[in-house]
Amino acid sequence: MKNASEHEYTTYPRMFNAYRWYKPLLVGALYVLFIVFGLLITDLITKLFFGNVASSVGYDDMDLFTTAGAFSNGATAAIVIPCLLLAAFIVKDRPISSYFSSMGGWRWKVFFKTLAVFIVIFAIPSAIFFALKGRTSDIRFTLGGLITIILMIPLQSIGEELSYRSFCMQTVSSWFRIPVAGLIVQIILFTIVHPYNIIGIIGIAVSALNYGLICILTRGLEAPSALHILNNMTEILMVGFGFGSLTGEQTVPSMLFNLTLKILCFLFLLYADKKLHWFDEVRYDDVERFNARTRK
Repeated sequence: MKNASEHEYTTYPRMFNAYRWYKPLLVGALYVLFIVFGLLITDLITKLFFGNVASSVGYDDMDLFTTAGAFSNGATAAIVIPCLLLAAFIVKDRPISSYFSSMGGWRWKVFFKTLAVFIVIFAIPSAIFFALKGRTSDIRFTLGGLITIILMIPLQSIGEELSYRSFCMQTVSSWFRIPVAGLIVQIILFTIVHPYNIIGIIGIAVSALNYGLICILTRGLEAPSALHILNNMTEILMVGFGFGSLTGEQTVPSMLFNLTLKILCFLFLLYADKKLHWFDEVRYDDVERFNARTRK
């Protein structure tokens, strides 16, 4: 078994003999094409089952609480998963499992262990923080909306991790052969797509840095996905039950509290990596399998 340090995640694509600098551009072009098609399908399904759903231009008017709104907004983000994986499958420049980790694909053990820890460090304190502010409205959820958003949030969060911490960060880092290049680019792109005020932009940028560093430390998407899921799930559930509101106008106390908890999560992962060796297990050698197959 190779030493875990040989499985650096951000430049991992360069270890495959089919790697060429231009192939991620082919994946990206197909990815965008499939997303356009996927958005059309999502819109068609939404209209077929729910009628017209009011489109949102920001968080303040976004409907995540009715069945129609939760499906429309959630599916729009979740479709990036099949779109990216289909594009990667067609180009075949590297195994699909290499997008999820450099340790042999998606590691469920890592995902559930970090999820459990983050519930304690992040989700419970975040929910208490919302609750202490007091109720600001009646319950917004419909039953269908609650079920739908619970199903959609994990897919939406993993989809964003695949897009930014996987495809973008790995592509740019592999081009320049240094992890920091991809880390910076994914921060910029992730920040651009979130319509917040300046306080929120700072918070999103630091969150993107945190997710990226967690990805590099743990050599995969499982831990950042777990934190991302809980970040989105906690806020949307608390707002849906009448505590606070979804808004692009973020406040300094909320931003600092959120970032403090995320930093604590990262510090725990440093301990889990160095002392508990949670992230050292290589499920199987992607590189050896893929290179042997493509040499035939």
